[in-house]
Amino acid sequence: MTYYLLLKGDSEKDTMFETNVLGEESFGTFYTSVGFMILQRILNNKPEIMDTLTILDERKNSYTVEQFVSKIEKWKLKSS
Repeated sequence: MTYYLLLKGDSEKDTMFETNVLGEESFGTFYTSVGFMILQRILNNKPEIMDTLTILDERKNSYTVEQFVSKIEKWKLKSS
């Protein structure tokens, strides 16, 4: 399952850009992408905009940042 990060003003069309791809989960491992590093920077440097972020999966299910973090806590993380 692939997960995408959408910033305020982004649309689903923006999921095709690598900067919007958080990563992909497969068999309990989450393979991070560029969007995951961007999300980490936002959380560390600009937490006030966290409420404007949307996370989508490839099935168009929407998650809050908190819900997404709860999901990835259960997985092993692998940097690409």
